[in-house]
Amino acid sequence: MRTPPARDASVVICSRDRPQLLLDTVRSVLEGDAVPAEVVVVDQSDSPVVELASMRAVRNCVVRYLHCRESGLSRARNIGLRAAACDIAILIDDDMLVEASWLAALLDGLPEGSHCVATGRVLPAAEEGRGGSIPPAALVTRDTPAIYRGPQPMDVVPGANVALRREFVLALGGYDERLGAGTRFGSADDNDIGHRLLLAGAEVHHVPGAVVLHRAWRPRGELVGLRWRYGRGKGAFYAKHAGLRDRRLLQRAANDVAGRLRRAARVALRNPRSAAGDLLTVAGIASGALDWLLRERLAGTLRRR
Repeated sequence: MRTPPARDASVVICSRDRPQLLLDTVRSVLEGDAVPAEVVVVDQSDSPVVELASMRAVRNCVVRYLHCRESGLSRARNIGLRAAACDIAILIDDDMLVEASWLAALLDGLPEGSHCVATGRVLPAAEEGRGGSIPPAALVTRDTPAIYRGPQPMDVVPGANVALRREFVLALGGYDERLGAGTRFGSADDNDIGHRLLLAGAEVHHVPGAVVLHRAWRPRGELVGLRWRYGRGKGAFYAKHAGLRDRRLLQRAANDVAGRLRRAARVALRNPRSAAGDLLTVAGIASGALDWLLRERLAGTLRRR
């Protein structure tokens, strides 16, 4: 296995109205043991981040700041992938800090081949005095290497801390811009791209040594909306892919809903808030699936006619 030079990679970071978190993320990449050829920032904030807009190169890493008016995380990721200069694109989020050895470890775990993908661990960052914040939920904690081929019963490609070949992803149509933050479904862009990559023959390598830290910043008052958006996105994802042609995903959807209902029933008396969260997610799954079937799938059928 050849280790691609760190210089051959573009790190893509998408952001919206989180300037300080974004600056911290960019600095953590630029302060690592190895730096990429470039950092591409796609910022959908109302106002540009002046410090990033004026930044050109640090340690021979070019910083490219793209301020755009379009909304939607999937759209921003597609803009970043199309703008990246390198074949290897690495996606991280603007609320993450990378460990010093992160880039080298992730690239070391990415084999040659246009269909290869590498992912790493996403662990919770220290609370940093944000005791009233929602703990980060999008964590990847597996501490042993793994290789995944073909559709899986769980998600194996996270939304961030993933290295892939940009041309491969763009040839699949990129991220589905109907899904993810900033859309009416609110999430599941990562579920969708991971499933599509695996269907297209991708080989996903999990690299435990490539660690990013996910920071807690959302106020606890956003938890209800977050659970609803998460459920809506998952429901849309299931409705998009599950069916007679993909019985495995249909079973996965059924297991997801049944598991949440069982857990809600089990903890209802001792932890009613947790039970309510699971029930809210299930309701969101039902809402998202119905919305997708009525508005997206039906619209597609009418267009084909």
